[in-house]
Amino acid sequence: MCLGEILIDFVPSPALSPLGQAKYLRIAPGGAPANVAVALRRLGLSSGFIGKAGDDPFGRFLRDVLSRHQLDLSLFQLTTAAQTRLAFVTNDSNEQQRFIFYGDPGADVLLQSSGIEESYLRHAQILHFGSISMIQEPARSATVAAIRLARKNGLLVSFDPNLRPALWPSLKRARQEILKALSYCHLLKVNEPEWEFLFPGRRFEESFSLLRRRGIKLAAVTLGAKGAILASQKSRVKVGSPSVRAVDTTGTGDGFVAGLLYGVLKRESRELQFGGVELQEMGRFATCVGALTATKPGAIPAFPSLRQVKACLKRYP
Repeated sequence: MCLGEILIDFVPSPALSPLGQAKYLRIAPGGAPANVAVALRRLGLSSGFIGKAGDDPFGRFLRDVLSRHQLDLSLFQLTTAAQTRLAFVTNDSNEQQRFIFYGDPGADVLLQSSGIEESYLRHAQILHFGSISMIQEPARSATVAAIRLARKNGLLVSFDPNLRPALWPSLKRARQEILKALSYCHLLKVNEPEWEFLFPGRRFEESFSLLRRRGIKLAAVTLGAKGAILASQKSRVKVGSPSVRAVDTTGTGDGFVAGLLYGVLKRESRELQFGGVELQEMGRFATCVGALTATKPGAIPAFPSLRQVKACLKRYP
């Protein structure tokens, strides 16, 4: 089960162009937790999405996209109380992706604790969430309630902060809330800037103890085109990334998360105690999912099938 924001990405064309230089904007479904849920379905796993969108043309479009991918939408709702959040994708000079958001509050922040059903969560093995749903009430309380129920019922809890500074009242508050959220989780995925933001001056390879003390059992730092580093209590490994022609990097981190969760579920290890060989295999799979996502524009339209990932693994460096 993935919980959090769902929104519309406006993606500039030509791909990777700054927003002000785009010839046109293409509508793409987005929102990190929703992206992960769809990416898991593309890999052949069952998944669901917990959240809200506006009862407007964009929200109905998003609902239809999730339905077409056969997600469990029992706890997904459209609301007339707010509009669907919009995100305009742009790129700075070194191709680091950025987002400009419209809709404050967006309908996604109206998710309520009363909408989280314990009997529903019991059917899942993993609950995945991000930090955006922890910025404003009532979504913050709903997220915490879902995490508590998930842990009570033996689910693994997965967290990708997906830091978006423009949505937080301050970076200080963002860091406080994200660090606090780590203590709820078993799995963590961050990118390099997020790791430096949370633990400035500390090398991830030498700092898994910082996470282990907070209860994290499996962590990964993505390195863009350079691959990723994965760590568990038993081992730490670095994996490269297959070489692809990048068209749009939107959703590549979400694809990596889906690939990592796929590896966890296929190994059926509740303790997340993986040795070096297993971490290598899981890391290679996850980086393939992320790399293939970059070969097409948008996130949800670009997530690869399991067959495509397996073909990519055969070409892995």
